[in-house]
Amino acid sequence: MARQLAPLAPSGCRSETLGELGVGICHAPLRAIDRIDGVPISDAQAGITLVASARLDDRAGLGAAIDIAPAELARMTDSALILRAWLRWGEDFVSHLLGDFVVAIWDERRRRLVLARDPMGQRDLFYHVGRDLLAFAPDVPGLWALSEVPRALEDSMLCNALTQDFTATPGATLFTGIDSLPGGHLLIAQPGREPELRAYWEPHASSAHIGRDESYYVEAYRAILGDAVATRLDGLEKPPGLLLSGGFDSSAIAGLARDPLERSGQRLVAAASVMPSDYSGTIRHAGRWVDLCARDMPWLDIRRVTRDGLDPIADIQRRLTERQTLPSVYDPVDAALCAELASGGARLAMDGHGGDYTLNPRGRHALARWLAVGEYRRFARELLAARRTSNRSIASLVRHDVVPHLLPARLRRWAAARQRAQLPVQRGFVETAGSTPLDRKGRGGLCWAIDLVRRSSGSASGFARHGLTLSRPFHDRRVVELALAIPPDLHVRDGHSRHLARTALQDVYPAEFQRRGRANDDPFPDFQPAIDRARPALLADLERMQQSPSLAVMIDFSRLRSLLAAMPPGAHRSGWEQDTHTALNTYCVARYVEWFRRDNRLAD
Repeated sequence: MARQLAPLAPSGCRSETLGELGVGICHAPLRAIDRIDGVPISDAQAGITLVASARLDDRAGLGAAIDIAPAELARMTDSALILRAWLRWGEDFVSHLLGDFVVAIWDERRRRLVLARDPMGQRDLFYHVGRDLLAFAPDVPGLWALSEVPRALEDSMLCNALTQDFTATPGATLFTGIDSLPGGHLLIAQPGREPELRAYWEPHASSAHIGRDESYYVEAYRAILGDAVATRLDGLEKPPGLLLSGGFDSSAIAGLARDPLERSGQRLVAAASVMPSDYSGTIRHAGRWVDLCARDMPWLDIRRVTRDGLDPIADIQRRLTERQTLPSVYDPVDAALCAELASGGARLAMDGHGGDYTLNPRGRHALARWLAVGEYRRFARELLAARRTSNRSIASLVRHDVVPHLLPARLRRWAAARQRAQLPVQRGFVETAGSTPLDRKGRGGLCWAIDLVRRSSGSASGFARHGLTLSRPFHDRRVVELALAIPPDLHVRDGHSRHLARTALQDVYPAEFQRRGRANDDPFPDFQPAIDRARPALLADLERMQQSPSLAVMIDFSRLRSLLAAMPPGAHRSGWEQDTHTALNTYCVARYVEWFRRDNRLAD
């Protein structure tokens, strides 16, 4: 397992076998104290052995709750602190932890194993339960090192990937016999018993933030998000890194990093995907907003990625072999951005992911909501303001921002089913392999989106292959519990979404952000031109794959080619070409199935 996981461990893998227990860690130190974190650590008197991959926040508060003197705490690793928390609170220990972590605790006397993952699942943990075996690892290939773990694909999850349905059973993965421990959960296992999956945290609004006025939320927004950023930068040996999209969320992180960076004397390495500096075409990209951040935030070390010569499909076979995970057409761009962070010396990587469904919703439903609850004056006022700020007609706003959100649930389901029917997936495969989601109630709200993220596997391994540890400030538990307490009426004001962000961070953002629209810029803005260049090779590959009976059962290749031809040569929609994206997603799934099942000899 250690050999398989070595690419995720910039400082090596360490492991140890203790009777029937084998444990290890992919070591990726961020702070000096992380370098002395041993594996495993034990308390012989209590019969407890622990291994953890963790970055704890508010260590002082946790230490005080356990009566640890400050001098002792300063020498204590995060693993040792977690062990002390376990000895104090038992299985409730995890409710007292803030930060990113996965933990495994073995109680020798009770022959009981407890696995835990942080509330939003920022660090990944996969596991397999077999006969006389429970195995766990931060990435699936680590489990495949064991002959007892099956290497097979689940058709129901393949169907979800092809139809982009994200409502599968919590913890389900693409692979037979392998689950992802959902964020905010414990897995408790004892020999001879079925493992118990237990939630210790659910997305909720903190009672401390409920029912406050706007000025409170403005202050709390800045203070809590600022602390989420600062704690991630505390004590780093190397400069931190950020994927800077130039949007409200990543730019907030960049701006709020100023004070902690001044204390450490470091700069923030920021990688941004933009068009070349001499580009003068009509593709919308983040270049302007990145330049504004560079102008006003001298603590940024900005690295611009322009994807020169990038072919999104040419290198897919190598990526499949190296990562063994479902590929994405965005993988080369993500890899280039991560490589820039690593070349700048960063070990910690942050991004703005999560802002849209925590503190910074875009307010797409705001107009419909005010109309539905009878706030007609505000609806009319904000409709006119939205026309002014977006340069869209009243008819367009009503058609796209109001009517779809007021349709009866039955009509919305009908429209979604009709849209899915246009996907390049064989209907028979959907009917036989499609999974039934557990619960669609409340789909589309903030709680639903947050829960969807925490019960899935994350993106940590892709960053780890570049020597980076991913941590997302907007996935901080404190940020989530504040976000869910903020009244929806504060999301949109005077035609502008992200009202609280604009207000709370007015002196953090460049001044031009006060007039910025709600749309983000795509990290692959020249996606359509790149696909146009790759089209001949892509069509030839589709012709070859169509000869595979197992793929032809799944994929409607004729419809797939139609989607690829939907956009005329030379046309684009600034990186948001839905038909082409759908086609490439289907292609990536097909290539993965082909590679995984080893029926791709013609491609080798």
